[in-house]
Amino acid sequence: MTKIIVLAHGNFPSGILSSLELIAGKQEDIIGINFLASMSSDDLRNQLLTALGDSKHVLILTDLLGGTPFNIASTLSISEEDREIKVLSGLNLAMLIEAAFSRNNYQELDSLTEKVLSSAQLGVSEFLKCLTEDEEQVEFEGGI
Repeated sequence: MTKIIVLAHGNFPSGILSSLELIAGKQEDIIGINFLASMSSDDLRNQLLTALGDSKHVLILTDLLGGTPFNIASTLSISEEDREIKVLSGLNLAMLIEAAFSRNNYQELDSLTEKVLSSAQLGVSEFLKCLTEDEEQVEFEGGI
């Protein structure tokens, strides 16, 4: 199973994982690492290395392209040559849910990554445009 690590600024990781758990229940092998103001880059790097454990296939979801969590994860994805690590930025809940639900359906991390990226992009929309694009299929009652 692909391990998922959520790595972002502030308490965003713990918050978004709380939302995931509310929607999908407790998930195995999904870890959140909060990058707090009291932490150094080295602290974050050490926590990420600990979270990687002995996992060989890891998807790391970060908040901002070029931010410290993204940069540290990207550097580790290159230096950890004995693992397959993919690092994505622009974390949103649609992306995390897709990763959690789809990771067992894909043998290759590249395929999972493409699916997660697609869901992240499709998860961003404007309400009124949803109505004009397909009024017959839009149902907002109940929700997830």
